[in-house]
Amino acid sequence: MAVIASFFVVGFLPSCQSTKSATSSKMLKFNFEKGRGYDYEMIMNMDQEVMGQPIKMDMTTYYSMDVMADDGNMKTITTTFDRFKMNMGVAGMNIDIDSDKPMPNLGLGEGEEDPMKMLNGVLGAIKGRKFTMKVNAEGKVEEVTGFKDMAQSIADSLNLDEKKRSDMMQKFNEQFNESNIKSQFERVLYIFPNKEVKVGDSWQKNTTPGGQMGGKYNSTYTVKEIEGDMVTLEEKSEVEGLSDEMKMSGEITGILVVDSKSGLVVTADQEMSMKTTANGMDIHIKGKTKIKGKAR
Repeated sequence: MAVIASFFVVGFLPSCQSTKSATSSKMLKFNFEKGRGYDYEMIMNMDQEVMGQPIKMDMTTYYSMDVMADDGNMKTITTTFDRFKMNMGVAGMNIDIDSDKPMPNLGLGEGEEDPMKMLNGVLGAIKGRKFTMKVNAEGKVEEVTGFKDMAQSIADSLNLDEKKRSDMMQKFNEQFNESNIKSQFERVLYIFPNKEVKVGDSWQKNTTPGGQMGGKYNSTYTVKEIEGDMVTLEEKSEVEGLSDEMKMSGEITGILVVDSKSGLVVTADQEMSMKTTANGMDIHIKGKTKIKGKAR
């Protein structure tokens, strides 16, 4: 009986699936469930070339997200920084930072300071910190709160002198602030049409992330396959700079698999090719991003 069943599945299912994928539709929206938790692992591998000098950077970030409230239009989500890892190779040096692992003493002389160890300390202090996002059914992050006093709290925990404290808070606030976090998460969450979709349907989203990769992202998402609750999307994004001082152009292509019940991005594989020109200097960037999501 088991052999017959297996033969039936292997022999019949492919034709059935292809027909189903072509004719079925799914409601596709951001629909995290109140009271549940969702975890994301985001891995970015980047290769840059600045004035002929190669720079390689790998960065992994872990977030946990818990849905605290849902008014029918907006989800209120508490998000926790769980872990940061970064490995960078430049000019023959290798820099390895992990918020879960304290850096060893490099044996620097009196008065000397290891900036990487300080950075590792900052990332370690960020671990476990929480902020709150409000996200609508399209995945657009409408509001981010929780960063106002975070830099000061982290500086207090590191027992820095006044000069180092001021420098740390300035750099932290440049990278970790409501605007940057909002734009970073929108690149992952703001992908939904908030309607029924079928294979072949497309829609567009425009985002303007901040930070070093800031610019205007014009993204098109197309449904390539529907299998059960899983919807496979193809992404094609054109990127352009917003500043005359720093010209930027490039593209991002990728495949995302989304659970239509919750809007969880189960997997995403994206490739990026960018060129930036600033002060007469060209910077070529190629990168890959992998995202894994799971529900708790």
